[in-house]
Amino acid sequence: MNTIKNPTLKSKRKPFSDILKQIPGLEEEATDAINDVVHAATETGKAAELTIKIKFRPVGGKAGQVELELDVKTKLPAPTRGKTLMFATPDNNLQRENPRQQTLDGLRTADQEAEAQSELRTTPAEPAAGEKLRVVGGVH
Repeated sequence: MNTIKNPTLKSKRKPFSDILKQIPGLEEEATDAINDVVHAATETGKAAELTIKIKFRPVGGKAGQVELELDVKTKLPAPTRGKTLMFATPDNNLQRENPRQQTLDGLRTADQEAEAQSELRTTPAEPAAGEKLRVVGGVH
């Protein structure tokens, strides 16, 4: 079996990181990708993956030119989705409230409560003239 032996002495080899820095846009793209991968992995508690693939293609025979084709890919974990409990109606439809349970005056359904909570959490787009926003739990 024939093998190709590299004649370059180890002391004359340029570090891989030095070569990567010369490729336009790669450092920024890889930096963004690794940041996305770390964030997704730590938020979900699941594995994420980053692949940097470089194809080397000689151009013009023995002229010394080498074309590099780059591909930066991330494989991000999907966030865990919650579950929803629903009830089947006599007409085989689904709804959040139990159709067999009586309603009590003054009580809200889960959907009505969620809507009321989201209304409480909304803030005006702009404070009124001369009004300052108050910092809660942060540096004043």
